[in-house]
Amino acid sequence: MLKNCLLCNRGLNNNLDLSFILSFRKITPKLVCEGCITSFSTLVDHKTCIRCGKLSAILECADCQQWNDQFVNRAMFQYDEAMRNFFQHYKFQGDYLLRKVFQDQFVNFIQKILKENELIVPIPVDESTMTSRGFNQVTGLMEGLDWKDVLINQRSNDSLHQFQRSRRERLQQDSSFVLKSGCDISGEHILLVDDIYTTGATLRQARTTLLRNGATQVRSVTLCR
Repeated sequence: MLKNCLLCNRGLNNNLDLSFILSFRKITPKLVCEGCITSFSTLVDHKTCIRCGKLSAILECADCQQWNDQFVNRAMFQYDEAMRNFFQHYKFQGDYLLRKVFQDQFVNFIQKILKENELIVPIPVDESTMTSRGFNQVTGLMEGLDWKDVLINQRSNDSLHQFQRSRRERLQQDSSFVLKSGCDISGEHILLVDDIYTTGATLRQARTTLLRNGATQVRSVTLCR
């Protein structure tokens, strides 16, 4: 069992009392202290935009009104300062162990919204990112789920990552996604999975690629929005 919080390194209380031991319940060791886990802002059971999942007092947020399409995304958490700090260490500094912080919650969330006939497809990282980071941060959050690897991210080595682009540049960018050779998704209903929904450009580019290659329906789920 971990003795220290994965995020702040403070000591964790994983001691079991007698009543728990005698209950024969499965032991789920703590990975994060209460102070850290409560710093993240959940979107579950809050009013959110019916299109992108963003915290919103109105049915369809201003961003989605501008998109004016039928794309649907669901998200678990707000992309706030606490979440930005998390991704700075997990995604950009490559601390793969941090996938465990949200892994169980995210997998459960996906399983709850997944429809019987849907195929799970994660957003892939490009070859350069996989070489330098060593992992796909999206599939790291999905351990235990059955998913299909059908997309390739062909972002060139000299082009900017999404987080390096302005909102305008993201929206104007041509899609870097192509379908893997030999993959047949004709008639499939697909649930795209990504870590962060910011402008929605990445997910929509992937969706367009899938629909052009025969998918019947594509929606998405993200850890945060």
